[in-house]
Amino acid sequence: MKNNKKGFTLVELVIVMCIIGILASLIVPNVISYIRKARVAAAVADTRTIKASIESSLTDELLLSGDDQRAAFNKVLYLEQGNAKDRKYERVGCFTSYSWNVYKSNAGKSSGSQAIDRVIAGQLDATFSESWKTGKRVNPLSYNTDAKNCAKYLKDNDTNFGLVVVYNTTGEVRMIQLYRANILVTYINGEYIVNLDSKAHFIGTGTWDKIYTDSDKKAPEKFYNINLSNKQFGNDGKMGGWY
Repeated sequence: MKNNKKGFTLVELVIVMCIIGILASLIVPNVISYIRKARVAAAVADTRTIKASIESSLTDELLLSGDDQRAAFNKVLYLEQGNAKDRKYERVGCFTSYSWNVYKSNAGKSSGSQAIDRVIAGQLDATFSESWKTGKRVNPLSYNTDAKNCAKYLKDNDTNFGLVVVYNTTGEVRMIQLYRANILVTYINGEYIVNLDSKAHFIGTGTWDKIYTDSDKKAPEKFYNINLSNKQFGNDGKMGGWY
């Protein structure tokens, strides 16, 4: 008996492959875009959760605790440009992934700024069930250049995230920078700014307009004057080095 079954001809195979290629060129970019948007949305959601958790814990601590909290707000946030001695500034608190490491490593009661750090870290531990690997005790704010960037911070310090939070004496978060999974999300001025650049870095002592311009956005005029100082108030009330 003769076998009348026929396979595809070379021309037919080429046509099928062309059709598959065209479909792939249409579908793959959409899939990649969808995955990217999902990753960004997840990163923003994490940052939003951290902001809410920290503000909740700070509000409770500041309102309910009878302790003197002045020592907790020992960082310097400059509000204008000019000579360091004459510049207006605000006393703020700052919590970083370094602070989280200290909390996880040290047991017992802490005082001053570390007492507030423990409140924040405890709240974050209760909020997130997954593992946030705090790595070495290195302040992420020192990773503030294109070369010494967020990705390098994770690699150098055996961690899976970098976190910087600046809050004021009323318990309101002024600024957050969270870097995870190659995405830097910054909360500032009521909005969440996403930076996907491979050289994305923490703001450090730079003026806060860079948060915007690094993400190709126009910065509000006031942020050209605001920056964290590499200073903090010591127990004697004088400013000393921070990081």
